[in-house]
Amino acid sequence: MGREKWLDAAPARTARRVALVFLLPSIAWIVFSDRVAEVLFSDPDTLSLFQTAKGLLYVGSITIILYLVVRGLMTSFAERTHAALAAREAGAEALHQAQMESQALERAKTQFLSSVSHELRTPLNAVIGFSEMLGQPDIARSVERVRDYAGEIASAGHNLLELVEAIVACAEAEVGRPLRLERLDLRAEALRAAGNARVRAQQCRTDVTVAVPDDLLVRADAIALQQILFALLDNAIAHTPPQTRVEITAGVLADGGVRLVIADDGPGMPDALRDAIGKPFLRAGDPMTAGVGGLGLGLYLAALLVRRHGGELSVDTQGGGTRIMLRFPGGAVTPASR
Repeated sequence: MGREKWLDAAPARTARRVALVFLLPSIAWIVFSDRVAEVLFSDPDTLSLFQTAKGLLYVGSITIILYLVVRGLMTSFAERTHAALAAREAGAEALHQAQMESQALERAKTQFLSSVSHELRTPLNAVIGFSEMLGQPDIARSVERVRDYAGEIASAGHNLLELVEAIVACAEAEVGRPLRLERLDLRAEALRAAGNARVRAQQCRTDVTVAVPDDLLVRADAIALQQILFALLDNAIAHTPPQTRVEITAGVLADGGVRLVIADDGPGMPDALRDAIGKPFLRAGDPMTAGVGGLGLGLYLAALLVRRHGGELSVDTQGGGTRIMLRFPGGAVTPASR
């Protein structure tokens, strides 16, 4: 705004400065040069020659002065004009970026509402439907059918709980629950996460293996690390065909950090989806996730928590399958360095 005001006032300000530069020296030159001429020269011819030389000297001097002044003013004007135009372009770009982000947030909100309504409606319909069926006399008299329907209700309830826990976990991660960093045995943590994912793996007929060196320590929050591992394992199992394998590997980086990899034998990941890793509701509208439940918050939660540890999450799909790679900075400790 300040530069734009300067541009509006620049022509008048420049004109005033040029006029002053021309007027003040002219008055001073005329007044003082005439007095000097009267004192020095009494001969009319000599005085006439002096006046002519004085006029030529004045024209030459004032021309040089005006040239230098105008050049300086126009240079300053050009520089400020370029700066104002650059600022205006930057402002327009920032406004465009803000509009794009606002539209992205609006789409994310729409995707969230659509995903939540669909994912919550399915188990709720199961709970309501089987509950109503249990109230029917002929079903109530069948212990086996009651047991089956109760199992369906319990399964739907667990699905609801998982959805709510995923939303709450993301909300807590975004708010920024203070991390309690400690040195954790990465192999033990990976085995624990694999055990927690065992039921899902058995349902999908997927083998989860852990190939993490003994006594490899990582500086992390225990709760957050389990959330990261479980989210990535659950995602890998969900997108891996039956009779395939999901493997957890890890190692120490040259800078002392820890590299953790969750690899699967699935169909890989499209470029567009890979570029969007770390954004919420990633599954929405993606044909690769057709038939896969959930809100698409797993990778988002993992990436968010890894970033809070000062690390990063990346994806590699070359050679088939998908490898989610995590890097935790520093804090890596091997037995030899203890």
